[in-house]
Amino acid sequence: ESYRSKKEFTIDAPPGIPNPGTTRHQLQWNSDGTFEWFQFDYIQAGTYRLIEEQTIEARLFGGQILLGSFDPISKVLKFDGLDYVADFSIPDVTVEVSGDLSEWTKVEQLEEISQEFTEGHTLSVRFKRRKVGSEYYRVRINGGATLPVNISNDGPETFQLDPFVLEEASLDDCLLTLDVNYGGGCKEHEFEVFMSPSLFDESLPVQANLWLKHNGNGDFCRGLVSDKLVIDITAVIEQYRAQYGRDDEIILNVHGYFSDKPNVVKVVRYSP
Repeated sequence: ESYRSKKEFTIDAPPGIPNPGTTRHQLQWNSDGTFEWFQFDYIQAGTYRLIEEQTIEARLFGGQILLGSFDPISKVLKFDGLDYVADFSIPDVTVEVSGDLSEWTKVEQLEEISQEFTEGHTLSVRFKRRKVGSEYYRVRINGGATLPVNISNDGPETFQLDPFVLEEASLDDCLLTLDVNYGGGCKEHEFEVFMSPSLFDESLPVQANLWLKHNGNGDFCRGLVSDKLVIDITAVIEQYRAQYGRDDEIILNVHGYFSDKPNVVKVVRYSP
């Protein structure tokens, strides 16, 4: 995991260079128990361990010991007198505009996407419109992470948590891409994917039913959010192999929210 200092520091540039810019200190915690500490133009390294649930002990090569404490409410790591926040890569963002919530047009040339996208903070997007009337805007966010398929025998009502609209579904090899819309915009929304039942419907080819479970985490904001979910269906393929002992075509029925309504089931076909 990577953390950057909230405080910015002026870059120590050679004399005569105007406006050299600013930099931040950075902590890189590695899974093997080592870490790097980037400060200005030099790096210190060492090892670390957790000594309490929210406290980390960092030992620099050379012997110096420093303590860091993480506040789970503010998402701030205090280390050596500075506040650090988690440094996540900025997702791909597309802004679209509509006058009727039916036809959408992409907004070109976004001026700025916030460089301070961290867990618990708002991602902000800046753009200009020459003419502004009665318009609706939506933001498509693609963080790049793939979701697994969980194999289950729970009933469909188990997965109907918070509402969403399933717009489109497409399949490329083992990656299922779903376009979804939902209300909110102030909190992180979570999706889980389930194959239920665990047995395939007998047909030619066989069919599997996929369900989305949407958790809005109590988001009461009224914005329209569009998201692109990328799902790895490897678990479905392995389930087929376990039942039939071979690879073959599979029809995937992807169910939206409340599947008794029309046009909420999207059908795609997997071919090995």
